Amino acid sequence: MAHKVVLARGGVLGTNTGLGGAHHALHHALSSGKVPGWEFHGAEEYDLGSNSSGFKRLYHRWVKHPRRIQSLATAPQGADLIHITDQEQAHLVPRRSSIPVVVTVHDLFHLFPEQRLIGSTKVDVGNRNPSLIRRRDLSKLRQGLARADLLLCDSYVTLEACKKHFPAVKSLWLPLGLDLEAFAPKHPRSATLEPSIGLEKSCHLLIVGSHDPRKRMAFLMSVLGGMDEAMKANCTIHHVGQSISHAGEDSVEDLARTHGVENFIAHGGNLSNQALMELRHSAEALLFPSISEGFGYPPLEAMATGTPVLCADMPSHNELMPEGACLDPNDVGAWQTAIAEVHAQWLKRSLSHESHVWLTPDESLIEHAQSYSLEAYCQRTSAAYSSLL
Repeated sequence: MAHKVVLARGGVLGTNTGLGGAHHALHHALSSGKVPGWEFHGAEEYDLGSNSSGFKRLYHRWVKHPRRIQSLATAPQGADLIHITDQEQAHLVPRRSSIPVVVTVHDLFHLFPEQRLIGSTKVDVGNRNPSLIRRRDLSKLRQGLARADLLLCDSYVTLEACKKHFPAVKSLWLPLGLDLEAFAPKHPRSATLEPSIGLEKSCHLLIVGSHDPRKRMAFLMSVLGGMDEAMKANCTIHHVGQSISHAGEDSVEDLARTHGVENFIAHGGNLSNQALMELRHSAEALLFPSISEGFGYPPLEAMATGTPVLCADMPSHNELMPEGACLDPNDVGAWQTAIAEVHAQWLKRSLSHESHVWLTPDESLIEHAQSYSLEAYCQRTSAAYSSLL
């Protein structure tokens, strides 16, 4: 008989967010019987909507919901394990539990913020000046992680960080997985299936990510703005993600204008999964200059569609890439050369056509992404859970 897992988190998050997407993927895997020897036994979460007061949100986060998880841990009602699905909910780890408690750790950026020097530029990774309430919240998260029975780390760099900061807690490497079938290019590609059918003829380049300092939108706009004018006229840049900076920087749209990146489209952070998938299939390449990621879904998702990726050689997304596929994070010339090569391939393919022409998916990238299949993730998850029995 399968062992039973309760998934726990705080407020609900949509599937189009990194933390929400990872939670939903695990929920689906357990519910559909894909994790050998384990099955879904319920989810502990809450939805306060978008208009709740700050006091109500804080009460649920710090008082009401932790009490609920503590009660479940003391009297598990058939559950064999509690899995808290991201480190931002680690305060939920109960002080006493009759069953094992696991926490997925995507990164420790905000719990242990730092400033990294990239070339001559200092980049904040995590908020080094949080509010008084957030400082207390972070303290609760650190205490919770120290109480866990097992920390599951998306990447090797996060694993090393957990071993450093929580040496008394067992930690394991467990990269996330993708439902690769959902990302596979459609064959044959009929006109009704072509995501590019609504796009004008252009070398479409995709950026996915928020406007956090570590995502380095200013660097990328500087790279793009310095390209040859004729090449810039041929390219359309699509940005998917929050374009407003919470660190006081100009918005991504303003950065694009400042650097002369004219064919720039900001799609925002609420693009549907289908629309984002269409952009992946239509793009000539994903541009990903981030210097720090917990896992790095966007490069993996692009590779799963057979779309080339130009990304910075920084953790942890560089762990996902084929050998030698990353770029020096501070070498503007290297980035411009790589983008120029993408443009040259598009120009060669499209010059004699009136409309947008599909990029042939790179089968080697699709094959590489197989290492991070949902099946591999489920097998690793089963082994991790079973190590606590």
